[in-house]
Amino acid sequence: MINDKVVQYLARIGAEGITGVSADNLASLQKAHMMSVPYENYDVWTCTPSSLAYDVLFDKIVVRRRGGYCFELNGLFGWLLKELGYEVEEYFGRWLKDEALKVPARRHRILKVKVDGREFIADVGVGQRTFLTPLEFVYDKVQNREGVDYRIIRNDRGESVVEFMTDGKWIAFYSFDSAPQDPIDFTYVHYFCCNEPTSVFRNNLFVHLPSADGRKSIATVQDPETGMMTEKLSISSAGKSETRYLRTEKELKDALATHFGVIV
Repeated sequence: MINDKVVQYLARIGAEGITGVSADNLASLQKAHMMSVPYENYDVWTCTPSSLAYDVLFDKIVVRRRGGYCFELNGLFGWLLKELGYEVEEYFGRWLKDEALKVPARRHRILKVKVDGREFIADVGVGQRTFLTPLEFVYDKVQNREGVDYRIIRNDRGESVVEFMTDGKWIAFYSFDSAPQDPIDFTYVHYFCCNEPTSVFRNNLFVHLPSADGRKSIATVQDPETGMMTEKLSISSAGKSETRYLRTEKELKDALATHFGVIV
């Protein structure tokens, strides 16, 4: 018998009835989550106090139908999986894509899920195009997701690295080691991301939601007309794309509500 909060959570992501523990159901849950709950760091960007406590995250993501960033999204998704009976470990990751530093700080939260005698990397907390269903945690195996090839390799530091193929080259996405983390371990980095003036999450708004035939996003960019930093809405669907600059607070809040279901 699953509890009421799990029922509400499954309804939030449109996955009612997917309660059995299996690799196929895990894939369905991750995809449903990513297609329903946007990645968004609005609270961090606006310096709104936030917490990683599960009851707070449940209220934000499930009850108020907001999104979140990796520490929030993967934190609550991990809670859901454990409640359903999955064996879950949480890891710290180093975000590598487009990073200038060779060894950037650990600031990504991911999940390793063991089910059906296999291990998977599950991740609903990436704010850009990524794998919608978990990757099997095996080394050097090419795994195609949504037309993109991924693989997990080991680097010279002994870390596992998720890579993706583009233009005939493997590009590092993020790395992680297999030291299990407890929820309290993420609170310190979350505090840094929320309060450090140079934090990328304090200085840029990231909003992302994939769809069946495209994606929607909002990103902080330089406005070509004013030269000032502003937010740009991008929508791609069925091979077509459109962009629009959100130059007022009302335009931004309207776009968040209309295209992402986020009321702020």
